[in-house]
Amino acid sequence: MLIDTHCHLDAAEFDADRDAVYAAAMAAGVGRIVVPGVTVNRNFRPKSTIADYPACVEAYGIHPLYVDQSSLEDLPRLRGWLQQAPPVAVGEIGLDFYVAGL
Repeated sequence: MLIDTHCHLDAAEFDADRDAVYAAAMAAGVGRIVVPGVTVNRNFRPKSTIADYPACVEAYGIHPLYVDQSSLEDLPRLRGWLQQAPPVAVGEIGLDFYVAGL
């Protein structure tokens, strides 16, 4: 079984063809798709967006590129989600060194 460990299937860019992308992944032998949230608000999106796609599982996190959309008050909320419904991974928490000053 193949696992896509990083797919933003919840992103608006997939709104028009999400079903087709998912079907193509399944046809290619992908058995799991990890959908990481990048902000606290987007951490909610994967659950609702991927509910109809049984191979999709979510990861919770705050990506460094989006910390300006977050605050310290978001951390207890994130911690609560991690404790109440542990995801398959913590992410997105990437270290994107191509961004100067990050």
